[in-house]
Amino acid sequence: MRKTGLFQESDMLVICPACMLYSNMINSLKFKITITAFLIISIIMTISTLRDIKKSERQLLEVQMEKAVLLSERIAHGVMVLMLNNRWQDLQSFMESLTRDSKELKGIRIFRPESGVIVASSSPKEIGAKTYGSDIEMFQKQKTENAFLSEKNGRKYASNFTTIRNQPVCYRCHGSEKEILGILGVDISLSDVYKSVEEFKREHVQDTLIGFLLIGGGFLLVVGLLIDRPIRRMIRIIRRIEDGDLSARMEEGKKDEFGLVAKSFNSMLESLESAKKEIEVCHSEQMQRAAKLATLGEIVSGIAHEIKNPLTGISCAVQVIQSEMSEDDGRREVTAEILNHIKRLDRTVKDLLNYAKPKPPHFLPLKINDILDKAVFFVYPEAKKHNVVIDAEIDGEIPDVMMDSDQMQQVFLNLMINAVQAMPDGGTLKITTSKSVKDGKTAEERTEVIMRFEDTGKGMESDCMESIFEPFFTKKSKGTGLGLAISRRIVQEHGGDITVESEVGKGSVFTLYLPVMKAS
Repeated sequence: MRKTGLFQESDMLVICPACMLYSNMINSLKFKITITAFLIISIIMTISTLRDIKKSERQLLEVQMEKAVLLSERIAHGVMVLMLNNRWQDLQSFMESLTRDSKELKGIRIFRPESGVIVASSSPKEIGAKTYGSDIEMFQKQKTENAFLSEKNGRKYASNFTTIRNQPVCYRCHGSEKEILGILGVDISLSDVYKSVEEFKREHVQDTLIGFLLIGGGFLLVVGLLIDRPIRRMIRIIRRIEDGDLSARMEEGKKDEFGLVAKSFNSMLESLESAKKEIEVCHSEQMQRAAKLATLGEIVSGIAHEIKNPLTGISCAVQVIQSEMSEDDGRREVTAEILNHIKRLDRTVKDLLNYAKPKPPHFLPLKINDILDKAVFFVYPEAKKHNVVIDAEIDGEIPDVMMDSDQMQQVFLNLMINAVQAMPDGGTLKITTSKSVKDGKTAEERTEVIMRFEDTGKGMESDCMESIFEPFFTKKSKGTGLGLAISRRIVQEHGGDITVESEVGKGSVFTLYLPVMKAS
């Protein structure tokens, strides 16, 4: 066990099961839906709770302030009664008894509006002193006698001021000069209110947390039953399909979205299963056909070798006999026909050998236009004999192509001879070369050469085009049906492709696509 730094090498390869479980959990759809819903519900419930707390606090404060207004009015009335009865000396005990008997009433004072000096108070030590600066300030701001919140010595109160006005019955003691005799201030403690608010907060928070847990648990259960469980069933079916079991099917009992998905998925599986069976049948047929063709190739190769040597001897013998005849000998026509048939048989044997045992291509960087020129030179006499005009449009900037010269010339000859034979009454064979750029790793790989062989012959029907590159398929009485099959194989071995387009009565177009550099 080798050490690397502070950790052993083996330690770095160990994956914690708990970490894997955590990763799977946070990446699951169930977790994401639950967390999203939980956050939304949490935000809604939190906002609702805060709103309820604020509303309750506001209502409790309003009650206390209304109480402050009522108490101040009653106390002001009591003060007026005492003053009218000349019982000013009883005012102090009256105020003290009110604050002593009440849990909420914490302060009563009467002060002069112009100086703020307290002339009477439930707390004797305040008499003669100036009232709180906040009291004077609030009195000056108050246009109406409304209760307000105040803070004194670090404690909060619901306070109210009541104006004691100078009335005619008061003139004998206070004179008529002053409009206001004093200001009665009342302070009601809010400690019980804030205690109630705190208790309300605690209860609401507890209820909210319990609600979170109940809603979260219920939502988790619902998501598990309605979403997570169907998805897990689908995953199990998909894994069976990945293992090759296309007979697996999803349950279609539900009429919700999962039911629709299951129905569509099962329909797709049926199509896949049907396609798989068709592919297997087709593959089996192709394998059987390949085996037959391989066997046929061996047989053809043997037969071709057996035929080729005697044909050579027969050809030589006929040529010797023909050389001994005079120019006006009528038998020369017979020997000439025999030699033509021998040449045709020789070409057929060569095609059979090329198809049965093809030679591997020998790649060299060559100019494709030069090879095309040679092929045109060989075909030109045959084209002229059939009144076929060869129109070649050559792109002179085509780069070198990795290819086998002989094999590619064979392809060009096959395509041009077929085109000429398709125009027995004459026509035009148009040959064009060009290059194009496609997606690839390098500039050379992206460039490909395009060659078009377009004739104005009879054209082909669609069923002929589908089989045109199959071996031994031909519509000509003298053909072997191997020329295009061999041509396609050569092009594919060069990393290219060949296609055909045709329309009856208008002609055919064979297109070659060859990469500039042969794929490694």
